[in-house]
Amino acid sequence: MNKILYQVIICLSIIFWEAIPIEGQKLEATNVHLSTSDGLISNDISDIVQDKFGYIWIGTWSGLTRYDGFNFTNYSTGNDSGIFHLHSRILNLYPDNEGNIWMLMYDNRVFVLNHHTDKIQSAFINSAKAVNYKVDNEKIAIDSKGFLYAAIKGRGIYQLKITDGILKNHLYKMNHLNIKNMLPDGNKKLWMITNKGLYVLNLNNHKMHYLPYMHGNDKDCKMIIHKGYIFIGTSDGKILQINSNYPYSTVNTYNLHQTSKFTSLYIDRYGLLWFTTMDAGISHYNFATHKIKSFQQKVPAPESDAKGAKIFEYGSIMWIKMNHGGFGYYNRSKDKIEYFYNNPREGWELSNTVVTYYAVPEGVLFMSTINRGLEKIELIHRTMFMRYINPNSERYGINEIRAFVWDRERHCMLIGNKVGDIYAEDYKTGNKKKIASYGGRIYGLMQDHKGNIWVSNKDKGLFIMGNPKPILTSKCYITKEGHDGTIWVATFGNGVIALRHGKKIQLKNLPHGTFEKVRTLCEANNGDMWAGTTDGILIFKKEGNTYHAYPLKETEKSNGHLLSDDIIQLVKDEYKHIWIATSGGGISCALWNTDSACWNFKTISTKDGIPNDEIKSITICNKDQIWFTSDMALCCYTLGSDILTVFRMPDGIGNIQFSEGGAITLPNGLMYYGTVNGYYFVNSKKLKMHEGANLKLRITDFYINDQLQSPRLNSNYDYYIPDSGYVRIPSRSSIFGFRFASLNYQLQHRVHYQYMLDGYDNLWHNADSKNKVTFSNIPAGTYHFRVKAFLSTGKKQYDERVITVVVPPYLFASTPALWIYVILIACGITLYIYGRKRNKQAELSKMRVLKIGPQEIAFQEKNDYDFVKDQLDWLEQHYSESTLKIEEMVDHSHLSRTSYYTQLKTLTGLSPKEFISEFRLKKACMYLELNTYTIAEVAYRCGFNDPVYFTRIFKNKMNFTPTKYRENTNKIKIAEKNTSAHSY
Repeated sequence: MNKILYQVIICLSIIFWEAIPIEGQKLEATNVHLSTSDGLISNDISDIVQDKFGYIWIGTWSGLTRYDGFNFTNYSTGNDSGIFHLHSRILNLYPDNEGNIWMLMYDNRVFVLNHHTDKIQSAFINSAKAVNYKVDNEKIAIDSKGFLYAAIKGRGIYQLKITDGILKNHLYKMNHLNIKNMLPDGNKKLWMITNKGLYVLNLNNHKMHYLPYMHGNDKDCKMIIHKGYIFIGTSDGKILQINSNYPYSTVNTYNLHQTSKFTSLYIDRYGLLWFTTMDAGISHYNFATHKIKSFQQKVPAPESDAKGAKIFEYGSIMWIKMNHGGFGYYNRSKDKIEYFYNNPREGWELSNTVVTYYAVPEGVLFMSTINRGLEKIELIHRTMFMRYINPNSERYGINEIRAFVWDRERHCMLIGNKVGDIYAEDYKTGNKKKIASYGGRIYGLMQDHKGNIWVSNKDKGLFIMGNPKPILTSKCYITKEGHDGTIWVATFGNGVIALRHGKKIQLKNLPHGTFEKVRTLCEANNGDMWAGTTDGILIFKKEGNTYHAYPLKETEKSNGHLLSDDIIQLVKDEYKHIWIATSGGGISCALWNTDSACWNFKTISTKDGIPNDEIKSITICNKDQIWFTSDMALCCYTLGSDILTVFRMPDGIGNIQFSEGGAITLPNGLMYYGTVNGYYFVNSKKLKMHEGANLKLRITDFYINDQLQSPRLNSNYDYYIPDSGYVRIPSRSSIFGFRFASLNYQLQHRVHYQYMLDGYDNLWHNADSKNKVTFSNIPAGTYHFRVKAFLSTGKKQYDERVITVVVPPYLFASTPALWIYVILIACGITLYIYGRKRNKQAELSKMRVLKIGPQEIAFQEKNDYDFVKDQLDWLEQHYSESTLKIEEMVDHSHLSRTSYYTQLKTLTGLSPKEFISEFRLKKACMYLELNTYTIAEVAYRCGFNDPVYFTRIFKNKMNFTPTKYRENTNKIKIAEKNTSAHSY
């Protein structure tokens, strides 16, 4: 995928989408560039909208595209569509309140994607003259109730509506009025600017009201509705304000003294009137002061075709696409339109000549510029905040943090940096005060049961805060207090040191030359002290009054080992399990195996979705959540459900490396994470959602035998399955599947999915990264496919979708067959016996029999018979090839590997490997009966490389060696020959 990911930082006076002013707040964003190589139907984009469900719809010059944040679903236009008079280019899109997408085409014809049928059709499909119906000068509008209004030259205004897939229209004749502009007011009235002035059409009684406020020569006037008033920009530079309720009186006239016609109008939430004319840029008019201010940007490549502005306003920020180029947000405190990652003077990545865009409320912009393709710009919502010891200091190490401890006595955080300073911080405010300074690099802080703070300094040694004299001068990483009061010290070069009452105690069995570089310590539930080193894990066991060192004993199984012996941190969770952060081997959980008396390790690595196997730190939060840092990402693993969440830039995690061992959870659940430049303050409660519905979960696609099902693609169904709530599977042997997605584009990367086929099982299963699930060999019955979306930090708040699934019985067990049985029984005993016999004969005649190896299989369904027959025919051509691979059979079947395996296993009871072996054995028997080949020749002819292996396989299956089989066959032939001769 051709993706560009970069960080955008702009000083904003307010945070995007939130109605909370934050002066000087920096906003970060990620951008992904999408194109035809990612599945987009065309890079030439003309319009972008969002429907009621949350899908993003993209109109292009070559078709229509639906985007769910993961996949593109394309709808062809032009000649490829096979739809009469459907032009290839789309001009504008209009989503209605039922999910239908209305399209104004390049030739001004109107078409619609019918959501119920998932097909594109003409808006005038039920009219004989529809082929000639074209919108007059792009005069088209849609209201909040889903009615589309299209002005057709020579006809009038059509009101169009699709309900439950049925298209209806109504014509309002205009009595020779030429419509210049129209506006539905949402109150059953249609306002129209015509060649004869201003009219209001009552859509209920069809009455027209002429309003004498404009002249017939006013052309291309613009109208908007705001708080019950109609605002009209006239050709002589005025703005009319008219009451939208009868008798439609004029409230005010504002003279803006514009010499160029208005091309767009918009009134923001603060009451400013924004307008564009034929000139470049945009202006606003203050109704209170009567002042006008105009805005322009430097545009290297002005856009001349599109006229007007496109404005989105959410919360306290407003995004503006200006006339003839220019794009940005309105900084209200400065009364200025700011560049947004598109200042040409800075040589930034994107153009500020925006063809079209759409802003969704959760904080994502979908945009197309003159560079073509689609930009997905995701604004970062600050749920994780960076703090600094001194944000303005350039001194090396002052903001590099890896040592934290919660001071129970002072009720504050103690933070140590790499210049040897210790600060006490009020976690609520972030205010901090220096309380100690040692020089060197502080790697660890620990508070013992007496309240003493132990300071581990890699350069200066080990201290107790308040005493400037070091207890040890070794390179100290961290300290840990054991249950018996022993202070354990991890040193980098001198191994583990144990102190009791300030004096060293003897440790026995210490390895020589290894396990000397120790980074981390953790006391196990049984009192053993674990030491993580660059050579693995060393365990100290107390035997009598002395501690003995033993290297950790791992399982001999290859899949239970630690993937790296370079240990970064050891942490014990609430369930007494020890978690190990490694360098290059991911994060592992130690599990004791009683049977083998050794340790097994369950590892989470890049194969499971973490960004990097370099684990920096671990902490435990909310009992069942293992939080850890991986290079530049923060991860959360939920115990029990095995759910992994990765937090990155969209959540506030910047492009900065985490520190080793620098993580802590406070008693109140707040978390701190040290980095090489500052430390993150994380409140996990802010990562939750109040309502699961905000995740906007949808079932996006339905599949039969790996083929997408839609009335526009095949004839299996005449309606769109995902939103119907019901589907009947075509046959008992069909493999069916669903794909789903959260349409909250700001949270998609954090959303997890679980599914269940209710009625078949009662367990929730985690979905894979493709958000797709398939089912096969499901017994006949009625089930409910359930899928739910949630965040790992708030599983109780979830969004769920349900669709009823009916799996029919096999044909012989269907309802029609059962009725036949009842009728036959009613015919009497004699007819019953006769009918039963006939019925059995009929069933046997329908069944098709294939010989697979030594056995025969009968098939009820022709499709099943044809599938297996095709595999046998293919094997007939290739069975002698010793290099034959299962992948070749899969490719020949045109199914996925999983579907192929399931289909073959269901129909024959054999795996692909067994299927090939059975076929080859059948051929071997044939060659052995001919008595013209040696055993070795038979083996090679049947695709076996090794005659010995062939003999062993043959004996296991046939209970005879090939030689014995041939002898028995010859004896039978001789006996049959003698019998025949004797009879003669």
